[in-house]
Amino acid sequence: MLNWLAAAVLVTVVAVAAGVKLLARRRAPDPGWFIDSTRAAGALTVIGTMFSVLMAFTIFYALQNYQRARDGASMEAIAVTELHNVADVLEGHDGTSLHGDLICYSRSVVSDEWPAMARGESSVATQDWVDATVEDFAATTPTNATQEAAAGQWFDQQAQRRDGRRARLAEAEPSVPQPLWIVLGIGASAILIYMCVQADRREGAVVQAVPIVFVSALVTSAMLVVAFLDHPYRDWTGSLQPDEMRVTLTLIDEGNPVPCDANGIPT
Repeated sequence: MLNWLAAAVLVTVVAVAAGVKLLARRRAPDPGWFIDSTRAAGALTVIGTMFSVLMAFTIFYALQNYQRARDGASMEAIAVTELHNVADVLEGHDGTSLHGDLICYSRSVVSDEWPAMARGESSVATQDWVDATVEDFAATTPTNATQEAAAGQWFDQQAQRRDGRRARLAEAEPSVPQPLWIVLGIGASAILIYMCVQADRREGAVVQAVPIVFVSALVTSAMLVVAFLDHPYRDWTGSLQPDEMRVTLTLIDEGNPVPCDANGIPT
């Protein structure tokens, strides 16, 4: 859905920019609105350079946040797998409490929290399974040195799981500040308007239209890339998906009875 919307925005901006440029060409005076075209081109160069630097910084900033969300999801999934292995030591392979909590937690992440993050929210069900895991672990009593070592490892892996979840949840809300979007919009508008004002009726329509088509397409595409990186869980092609957690589920879910349904909702 968002891919088609982005394509529609791109085509619309390019068409409007080219149309305005050609309309300005028809109404421009014979020598153009600028007496010194070299000085006019120099001003456009300054505006374009400032916008390019700002856009590059914004893309780099948004890309870092996107990467942080992806790394957090991967860290969380690996930690859940390790916690499942530790649970084998603490309550035995046929145990139900810790194993069930971890499976239900993973299911809720995939089916409930991921769609919630696309709306900028988190899952109550997932948090409930976090609390249940803490309570069930507190109820365990290590009886030998192996289990005591496993209990120490449990705390380490719980910290990894917690940090990974926090990292991906942090990117559910847009990270690019609104003032920065405003500045980007002003910069993009300034470039396109300035190019329209440079219309010259002495040149052919195609020659006048081609530069602004390319520039408007590039500027719009760059801003769409920022929007994609700033909303990593939305319905874009290439958006982040719970693939790592699905892999974890295939490793830890052996079909034993658990206290939740297929979506991780308590039963």
